[in-house]
Amino acid sequence: MTRLLLFALFFYLGYRLLALVGRVLFTRPAPPPAHTREGEEMVRDPQCGTFLPRSDAVAAMVAGEDHYFCSSACRDAYRGKG
Repeated sequence: MTRLLLFALFFYLGYRLLALVGRVLFTRPAPPPAHTREGEEMVRDPQCGTFLPRSDAVAAMVAGEDHYFCSSACRDAYRGKG
């Protein structure tokens, strides 16, 4: 009887572990919103990948293109790459 209970316990724990691994590997995160609730466009910081409203972003012209950053530190780091 004890063996049966141990077998059932190990089976249950194995099942839970496989289910957790499956969720981690096969669940994709939701895409970021294109706009805020107020309708403002969201932009992505090319340095760190953060999404933020355009009005909160630090704008900079880099290589003739407009880029938006979450902070001046990210802007300066991005400029230092090139």
